[in-house]
Amino acid sequence: MTTDNPQSLADAAQIYAAEKSEQELNRMLGIRKSRKRNRRRKLRARNGWQEWELALVGKLDDKEVARRTGRSPCAVMKQRLKLGIKLPHPGRVWTEEELSWFGKIPDKEIARRVGLTYKAIHARRVAMGVTNSAGFIKDWSVEEEKLLGTMPDRELAKLLNRSVDSVTIRRTRAGIKSNNPNYRNWTKEEDALLGRFRDEEVAKRLHRTEMSVHHRRVKLGIPMPDSPCRPWTKDEEALLGTMPDAELAAKLGRPLHGHSIASSTAKYSSLWQPLLDG
Repeated sequence: MTTDNPQSLADAAQIYAAEKSEQELNRMLGIRKSRKRNRRRKLRARNGWQEWELALVGKLDDKEVARRTGRSPCAVMKQRLKLGIKLPHPGRVWTEEELSWFGKIPDKEIARRVGLTYKAIHARRVAMGVTNSAGFIKDWSVEEEKLLGTMPDRELAKLLNRSVDSVTIRRTRAGIKSNNPNYRNWTKEEDALLGRFRDEEVAKRLHRTEMSVHHRRVKLGIPMPDSPCRPWTKDEEALLGTMPDAELAAKLGRPLHGHSIASSTAKYSSLWQPLLDG
């Protein structure tokens, strides 16, 4: 039995390894190359609050204090409340008149007046410790209903300490016309211009708002001139569902999306009609 020379085996191994790439050698030897991860060490806070941490509470936002101290925003908020420190609210400066609205006027009405969200007004009222007494529904008295239509809704809402929407809805349900000194009834000559020109042009000629012209034209069922949308005829609606949408859209010269909506509308209308008749 002959034995191999250890030196010759080592030379053969070196030659074999020289022909292989580093990736192949690592795979053969079972070596996994770990990827270097660029992880930033997070600052961990100790259990006890230190003086420099307490000095930041209330002077900065809770999230900023949490970032600087390495604590969670919830922990910072609890510590701030424990110390009786209110979080500063920089930005809007409230007037005495605006502050007097809280609790007397619904939060949504205050939000509409000052241009803020309902949640912001709600949070402000809660921070002030004011109850939402204005949020309860108040019954209309006979004397209040007699005032509907005698003055603009905005003035009456201020007089009755109600929201403008509340006064408008109550007046509309009672069938009382709005007392708007700037309102003008539409004449036949003005109606004749609707649909002949675009709403902007009609508004300029009649010295009305574009929104007023738009509502009047829609109410009379007059289509807008040069509109890319055209109403569906009865003959076209009769073809809905008789062939695939794409084929019918090409036949009628209409977009496929508009045809699909019309088809779905006709389908569900047929389902609702028996319920409405019954």
